[in-house]
Amino acid sequence: MIAALLMLAQVAPAQSSPKPIETNIAAIRANPHKFDGRVVRVRGWINRCRGRDCSIQERPLEAPGGPGELLTIADDSKFDATIGPLLPTYVEFDARFDAACITTNVCLGRAPVLTVVSLRAVVAPEPPHFEN
Repeated sequence: MIAALLMLAQVAPAQSSPKPIETNIAAIRANPHKFDGRVVRVRGWINRCRGRDCSIQERPLEAPGGPGELLTIADDSKFDATIGPLLPTYVEFDARFDAACITTNVCLGRAPVLTVVSLRAVVAPEPPHFEN
């Protein structure tokens, strides 16, 4: 757990970033041009994140009705290393949004729709086991 928190600190850049726009996945997908090129703060579930498959979704995979809408997360080895051991997990992060793969381009694999700027919170669905 401590190692994951230390890796989390390494994902966030030291420089200041523009103030993010707090929003959600559905709002971004409904009006991608509004958020294009901007830094957004989103919350959601990362159910899988390996290789060419990493996205943030509205709900866990097992949720009634499925995981809902998603946005792809750009390739980032530090982010993957931090999130990987905790999957599935609920997260909050700031990311630069690129609307091209949603509005005009056909993008395959791990499209750079969200490029993580700062991983703000990770909440594993089950707390770690502590021995007394």
